[in-house]
Amino acid sequence: MILLRHERIVPPTRRLPRCHCSSVVALPSGDLLACWYAGEDEARPDAAMVVSRLEKRTGSWTPAEIVADTPGKPEGNGILFMMPDGVLWLIYGTMHGKLDGPPGPGVRWTTCDVRSMTSTDEGRTWSPVRILREELGMVVRTKPFVMDNGEVIFGVENDDDRSRFWITSDNGENWEITGPVEGVPNLHPTIIQREDGSLLAYLRPEGNRIARTESTDRGRTWTSAVETDLPNPGAAIDMVKLRDGRVVLAYNDSPDVRTPLTLALSEDEGETWPHKRDLIHEAGREFHYPAIIETPDGKLHVTYTHNRVWIGHYCLSPEWTTA
Repeated sequence: MILLRHERIVPPTRRLPRCHCSSVVALPSGDLLACWYAGEDEARPDAAMVVSRLEKRTGSWTPAEIVADTPGKPEGNGILFMMPDGVLWLIYGTMHGKLDGPPGPGVRWTTCDVRSMTSTDEGRTWSPVRILREELGMVVRTKPFVMDNGEVIFGVENDDDRSRFWITSDNGENWEITGPVEGVPNLHPTIIQREDGSLLAYLRPEGNRIARTESTDRGRTWTSAVETDLPNPGAAIDMVKLRDGRVVLAYNDSPDVRTPLTLALSEDEGETWPHKRDLIHEAGREFHYPAIIETPDGKLHVTYTHNRVWIGHYCLSPEWTTA
């Protein structure tokens, strides 16, 4: 029942004073790599995609390094993932439309493309940018995972408030896009695979309760999204299935504010969540957009946005949630 560390990954700088939306991946060397976007603020022209490495050798995070910075256009959400062939992927979006004005068609997040870079040396160097989808309107958020048939899947937000899913059977050379998820409006799917092979996705809501959907054909079709009894203020969530079969969900356990940041643990593959414990809770501040993974040593690592000033990192045992 141990909380091993809680820390700021890197401090803000003059070039990178604000930040949001992290992703984290465990590397074969034992290092962790995190990414997020940072700059003047969300959807500002100088917002860039940055990475930082938690080095196993030193136990410290490296300074933030800019890896994507389209002149005059903001980079948006990004996700990190190791493909089955051992290549590290960074998938992210760049905004191409209006950056100011009320949300809607042609403004900010609805104008994201989907692009990628890859690395064969654990993120020390990166390939040229590859555009995966020129058509605008999809936004990545939660990490991919490998299904039992060897295919890789991840979910995306779409500008019609109906989630889609990207699937590849050839390590990202080609992608199949499935969906939409009908039912209650839904965004940012986070997915696990259950013992019977079916997929369960929890969804960021447009309202104030997390939604869920299921697939019995490896993500090709999905049931209509329905609300659960888990509150949420319309903020991103993330979920991981542990090697022992339990599932941990990271989310904001509130219907209207992005605090507290909470971990919930399920012992029945995401059907019920009897164990819940807050990682951090402070009125008037936001601790949100968590990313959660399990490393080979059985520890949980959670990164999150700490009031949009820095990215935080927790390392803990899954048993911490049941204490």
